[in-house]
Amino acid sequence: MKKLPVSIANFSQMCEEGYVYVDKTQYLDGLVKNGKTYFLSRPRRFGKSLLISTLKELFQANKKVFKGLYIYDKWDWTKSYPVIHLDLGEISHETSEDLKTSLDFYLDTIGEEYSIALKAPNESMKFAELVKKLHKIFNQKVVVLIDEYDKPIIDNMDDLAIVDANSKVLCSFYEILKANDEYLRFVLITGVSKFSNTSIFSGFNNSDDITLDKKYSGICGYTHIELEEYFKEHIAELGEMESLNMNEVLNKINYWYDGYSWDGKTKVYNPFSILLLFNKMKFSNYWFETGTPTFLIEFLKKKNNLKPILQPILATKNGFSDFNLDNLNIVSLLFQTGYLTIIEKKTVNDAIEYTLDIPNHEVRESLMNKLVTAYTKLHEGELIELRNEVYECILNKDSHKLTEILEEIYKQIPYQLKGDNEGFYHSIFLIILYLFGIEPQGEVQTFAGRIDAVFKIKDQPIITEIKYSKVKSLDKLLNKSFNQIEKKKYYNKYKSKNLIYLALAFTNKDIACGFREN
Repeated sequence: MKKLPVSIANFSQMCEEGYVYVDKTQYLDGLVKNGKTYFLSRPRRFGKSLLISTLKELFQANKKVFKGLYIYDKWDWTKSYPVIHLDLGEISHETSEDLKTSLDFYLDTIGEEYSIALKAPNESMKFAELVKKLHKIFNQKVVVLIDEYDKPIIDNMDDLAIVDANSKVLCSFYEILKANDEYLRFVLITGVSKFSNTSIFSGFNNSDDITLDKKYSGICGYTHIELEEYFKEHIAELGEMESLNMNEVLNKINYWYDGYSWDGKTKVYNPFSILLLFNKMKFSNYWFETGTPTFLIEFLKKKNNLKPILQPILATKNGFSDFNLDNLNIVSLLFQTGYLTIIEKKTVNDAIEYTLDIPNHEVRESLMNKLVTAYTKLHEGELIELRNEVYECILNKDSHKLTEILEEIYKQIPYQLKGDNEGFYHSIFLIILYLFGIEPQGEVQTFAGRIDAVFKIKDQPIITEIKYSKVKSLDKLLNKSFNQIEKKKYYNKYKSKNLIYLALAFTNKDIACGFREN
């Protein structure tokens, strides 16, 4: 078996040292032939840096490392272009002065590689100077590849003063690209977010945004066909470890890691998770554990709106693809950071609608775990104990024990975070179910109304109705829940016999629950 390139994003190293490389050069061939300036957004750990590295070797005509790949006999290897490769993930950006100093040093280093001494007084002017001198010396247009262009913004989202200062630096820096277009052969900018409503993006607003372009939907990540083609031996070994046949292990990999899509049709696996899965030979939450999304969790708590992560949500392109720093959109934030993905794209009344949802089990379980921990301060060991108890008391319809468990969780939520509405308690209950391995459907539509939640234990549906009130007694709220289920005949939607009804009642201080069978 070829070696797994865990945490390796250098294309030539992967090819020369016998690592697995999933051939994406057909996409690069299309990019170069069909345009000049591009922007691509993908979540972290999705192969953007490897894509940039591959393009660098391509434009520098390093023919030998492309042997056996799609583009090998389709590229003009007689031409070599000067390449400016900037990775903003490598530079300091804690303050705008750090950012300026780092960019200045980075450009000087690139200049030294080409034996060019840069004399301009600031980073933006040095960038322009480097482009023009490379063009003059090599008598070739210049290739510019910028990776993680938004890192100085994303990493400082909890301090808007730094964000604003860094944005101004980046705006001036990126404007050089537009001003020096005549000297450029090819430009690709990658990042997590598209700040199209800010001055940052004005520097390359002439770029072709291929983030949602169906032609490039598989440019990062592994498709299912690629998974089977390039990792066949690893899949077989994992199947042996898990005592699963080929179809069973593929289904389990699919459940854990597949589901990301930027066109609603082509699905891809997160490459980082897949590589660690085969390296460790163990199913786990690899992608989420590479960095705690502190800002995201705090933002969700602040907004107290968990609906986008509890059920599929409809959105327009502008509603989730743009990132407005002045008014952050929770759906846009979740999509661009990889916690939501496109599961369907359709045209309704001449307008394109997208349905977004959490892509797979890895993301869902990890996010729910982090949210419950953030809301309740319960540690992992306590959560595992509670999970086992929840399964037992639901199967036994033990309302007293379930009430005790819910009280233990809900009452650890700080007072200032508690919502003063039914939706808050509804959301937390669904998160708890997800965390405990139960996948509920929230707000299920019926002919007569909307069921708060439905989940299954041993294939038996459990119809759940949740009520909250500041003044009513818990008993009245429980009865109201059961009466609503009966009155609106929610049971008609399900063919199972002996349906279980679960009623949950909340006041500001107390919790109660009850079970009934129809």
